[in-house]
Amino acid sequence: MNKLETITQLLVNELTDFDKNVQQLSDQMERAESLRIKFDLSPIKGLISQLEELGRHETERREQYLDRLERNLEQAKIYPKWAVITFMVTWTFALGAIFYIYLQASNLEQNKRDAYQLGIQENQQFLIKFFDDNPKIRKEYEKWMKNN
Repeated sequence: MNKLETITQLLVNELTDFDKNVQQLSDQMERAESLRIKFDLSPIKGLISQLEELGRHETERREQYLDRLERNLEQAKIYPKWAVITFMVTWTFALGAIFYIYLQASNLEQNKRDAYQLGIQENQQFLIKFFDDNPKIRKEYEKWMKNN
């Protein structure tokens, strides 16, 4: 029995130790569950505010740059004023010259027609005067016209 008592005693001791360990573990679990981890967000809040400030500053710089660029584009001129004026005056003279040449050419055609008509009239007057001055030639001419 002695052995049985010893074994029983050892089992009882082991069970008590196990029970204590279970109790300690349970206490530790309760403490761990009740323990809340608190984060200190103040350094992060400072960094976030610095980041927001940097973002605002960059946005302002970008808007200032875009405003400056827009003003420069409004003031920008592709060609200098004197070049534009010279170009326009040259085109005006060129169009005037083309119009003048057209008028002269159309007058030239009219002048040719007028000169031709004048030449025909003068020729007819000359022939009439010639035939009046030379009646023999006129008769010969009239004969010739009848044959042809």
